[in-house]
Amino acid sequence: MRTISFVISLVMLPAFAARSSELRVTVTGVRSDTGELLIGLYENARGFEGAIATAEESGLMADRNRLVGVAMRAQSGSQQAVFAQLRPGQYAVIVIHDENDNGRLDANAMGVPIEGYGFSNNVHGFLSAPSFAAAAVTIGNADQSIAISLTYPLPVSPEDQLEYNQFFGGSH
Repeated sequence: MRTISFVISLVMLPAFAARSSELRVTVTGVRSDTGELLIGLYENARGFEGAIATAEESGLMADRNRLVGVAMRAQSGSQQAVFAQLRPGQYAVIVIHDENDNGRLDANAMGVPIEGYGFSNNVHGFLSAPSFAAAAVTIGNADQSIAISLTYPLPVSPEDQLEYNQFFGGSH
């Protein structure tokens, strides 16, 4: 009898060691059906911060530091993506609404995004993007669901645009 229980525990051990969970990400506040949503899942600060640094040049899909990336056609309202078979640990999510389909996050001359974006935990940085630690979601042995609300730039008034053009000398 002791041998049978030992064999059963050896067979069950890999099942417990390989335990994985899923992360369901609901993106809310998608303002239009144009373009696509780019979603990157990161498992460390180096990858997350690297993605933020290169989002304007290469976007999230070409990022070799991400664990998983998803691109889907944008639909106004809410959309979901599910990341399955995640090991227990900390993960952070970046979402970009790439409205003009160029594969990256567009920004103005001062580096301020002009397309929608969001981070897990709905965190916002102060004068910069948030840290991995602030955006991190802990995944254990149970499935997890999070919601990310997209942030879009405020529309520029004609008066502000005129003032900007006078200050910077251009016709942006």
